[in-house]
Amino acid sequence: MEQPTVILKKCSLSPIWILPLIALGIGGWLLYSSYRDAGIKCTIHFDNAEGVTVDKTEVRYKGVAMGLVKDVTVDKNLQGVNLLVMMKRKARSSLVADSKFWIVRPEISAGRVSGLGTLLSGSYIAMRPGTSTVAATHFQGLSGPPALSPHAPGLNIILKADALFSLQRGSPVYSRNLKIGEVQDYHLARDNSIVIAVHIRPKFSRLIRTGTRFWNSSGISIEGNLQSGFNLRTASLAALIYGGISCGTPASLRASSPQAINGQSFALYRDFDAAQYGLSMTLKLVSGNGIIEGKTRVMYQGIKAGVVKKITINNDKIHSVTAEILLDPRVGDILREGTRFWVIRPRISIDGIRNLDAILFGPYISFQPGNGAFRNHFTARSGPMPRPARRPGRHYTLVAKNGGSLEVGSPVLYKKMVVGEINTLSLAADGESLRAGILVYDNFTHLVRKDSVFWDVSGISVDAGLSHFKLNIASVKSILDGGVALVNPAAPGRRRAAPAAAGARFKLFASYAAAVKARPGLRPRGLALRLTAASSHSLQTGSPVLFKNITVGEVTGFELNRDHRGILLDILIYRKYAGLVRSSTRFYNCSGFAINMGLGGVDVRAGSLKSVVAGGISFFTPGPGTKVKPGREFVLYGDYDTARLNDGLHLTIHLDRAAGVRAKTPVKFKGVEIGLVEKLRFSPDMRGVIADCLVRKETAALFRDHSRLALVRPKISLSGIQHLETIVTGLYINVIPGTGNRCTDFTILSVPPDPDAAGGLNIVLETPRPGSLGENSPVYYRQVQVGRVTGIGLSPTARKVWVRVKIYAADAALVHKGTKFWLVSGIKMSGGLFSGFTIDSESIESIVAGGIALATPAGKEMGARAENGDHFVLRAKSESSWLDWSPEIRLDTGTAKPASPQPW
Repeated sequence: MEQPTVILKKCSLSPIWILPLIALGIGGWLLYSSYRDAGIKCTIHFDNAEGVTVDKTEVRYKGVAMGLVKDVTVDKNLQGVNLLVMMKRKARSSLVADSKFWIVRPEISAGRVSGLGTLLSGSYIAMRPGTSTVAATHFQGLSGPPALSPHAPGLNIILKADALFSLQRGSPVYSRNLKIGEVQDYHLARDNSIVIAVHIRPKFSRLIRTGTRFWNSSGISIEGNLQSGFNLRTASLAALIYGGISCGTPASLRASSPQAINGQSFALYRDFDAAQYGLSMTLKLVSGNGIIEGKTRVMYQGIKAGVVKKITINNDKIHSVTAEILLDPRVGDILREGTRFWVIRPRISIDGIRNLDAILFGPYISFQPGNGAFRNHFTARSGPMPRPARRPGRHYTLVAKNGGSLEVGSPVLYKKMVVGEINTLSLAADGESLRAGILVYDNFTHLVRKDSVFWDVSGISVDAGLSHFKLNIASVKSILDGGVALVNPAAPGRRRAAPAAAGARFKLFASYAAAVKARPGLRPRGLALRLTAASSHSLQTGSPVLFKNITVGEVTGFELNRDHRGILLDILIYRKYAGLVRSSTRFYNCSGFAINMGLGGVDVRAGSLKSVVAGGISFFTPGPGTKVKPGREFVLYGDYDTARLNDGLHLTIHLDRAAGVRAKTPVKFKGVEIGLVEKLRFSPDMRGVIADCLVRKETAALFRDHSRLALVRPKISLSGIQHLETIVTGLYINVIPGTGNRCTDFTILSVPPDPDAAGGLNIVLETPRPGSLGENSPVYYRQVQVGRVTGIGLSPTARKVWVRVKIYAADAALVHKGTKFWLVSGIKMSGGLFSGFTIDSESIESIVAGGIALATPAGKEMGARAENGDHFVLRAKSESSWLDWSPEIRLDTGTAKPASPQPW
């Protein structure tokens, strides 16, 4: 019988699906955990990433790590770097719009030591959370720590100055030489003044009142003139090195002036004299030419009555200037409506010299007292009246920023010939410029064209060199009364510009150089190049470019580079000399002159006299190179030696202290200079000095692992003078070649090497007193030098003096256990009145520098040969029997004696 078929239902969900569900749950948890613990990415822009390392440099707040640098990239315009930072999630609330970031690096300077902890841990990025409520992920990094918050305890004030002087962040603020605060920050305001943020400590806030005066006390202040003498003033040593500000409240204002409040602004005066208290008045002037802040005096009948403290440009149509004057309180009665002021300037004309005192001490302000009500604001009297035309001609107008030394009647010159004159001087209607009306005489009007160029030729132009001296004077009258010159640029082809119509207006340039800069057509044709340098030194526009002391070009301009850390100079090589410049050419500054002195003579290196006075550039081409195109950029080296050794070997030399070593100290081998010290710097641990040197590349084989470097300096003793030339030329570094691999890192020997240290017998002589013995004093055997003194010192018990002696290896057999030693310093004289006198000495050198003699007996008294370290007694004098000893001793004649010792 068949069994019925049973159909079972299959489960709809297989157990195998449990594993994917578990995996899905774990994945979800990991995703949630990753989101929960994920950091926050933000970008910080800095000028450079010096000291920043990816995955190592941290972002810290109060010493606690808040993030880590994950990537460093250069921004698109190559103006800085962007740091990608992964911040911890707990730092989210700190990432707001006004949060501050800056890189903390080790800093060691004359006035500051900070960030030393980063020497071991590396640089890090510090942050200061802001107070904004706007979240941000992009930030601009600061170059240094930001200033304290205005809400910080203490008094926060603002100082305004015309210059920063030598102040910096952290510069102290003093009151009676007591530090009461410090400079927090500074920046350049829109009016080109320097705004300095200062924080005064809470316990000293009461010292600052509204009448308090602040002045710069950085460095040393030397002021004065030939008439009043000179004053020297300095503050504390810290302010001398690091910069500082001093403050004080005049006694007359202490009671009347209230205490200062946060944010109050004060003036920062240049020095103590500028901050002195007096009666204030203002004087409006058409021009500030010759008026100098802190220098221009107010005089009355030869007596100083005040001084100009500040000059400001007025916001009026003519842009006049206002001089703020501090008057002596004793002349306070002159502040009346009827008082008149004017500026006294030197005036030289064909008629004679006026106001000679203003030539010596500069223009000054004088006044004539008047009556009336009190008044402390005045206007100086106007200038000269127009001069009527005395000859027929054509009138033109010249427009200039200022009149300089031009006056009515000053000549107009063409190729040093007078072709006209200035007949009016006035301000333009808009007050923005000065107008000079000129009259060109009838027979010269054809010289004035539409493209004519005018410039001020007042004074004298000097062009001098070692082989020539050229004095360029437009005319005698232009020296005395000023003048204007004109020239017509060379037109392309043979076409000339049309004559200018009467009344035409032209720009008046301040100088020919300014005219050339504005009108390239006046400039000679040639090869235009650009040089990069750390500073401009004494270079200026027009400074010559020399090749073998021949002027082949000139400096046409200069400006700061993009990061404002260097100078870009534009030069022009004249067309006929353009082929001298190749791709391998090196330019160097030849301003001034260099003097190298020695016993062999004096070597003076200089360019032309113009380059000595006004600066100059020279160049040479060490290799063939390739032709350069206009606009090619070269490096301008500081001097010839640096340019010559630029492709040489760089050495790092360690010294305990500089001890006379300085930049340009020569490095020599066998008396030949092969390099020089480029610069000195402190070692990272501040325990020594590191000299960076440059040497010729062909001498690289001299510098190996076992090479030695030693300082050679003069040594003066009774026995003579060694290295006399270094007294004049200074010490130098001597190279002692060695073996091993190539090396560029060396340490200067602190103890001079012993030239015969490889052999010889070293013994010790004991004596109560060494007499005139010294290092290198000779040791004699039968008046023949067989050794020398290597050192003198006290015995361990300090009861005797130990004289260390080296007997040359060739003569070591002379010394035995029975050898006797005695002093032979000076001379010995014996005799009588009738028998005569006998003078005895070992040598002339022993008379001056002292010496030791030895004698060895024969037979058993001789004893065994002496060994290194043996001690002997050094007698004051010899016994007569010692001089008769004459044993037979076999010497090692195969060993050469060393030369006389040479201290390094």
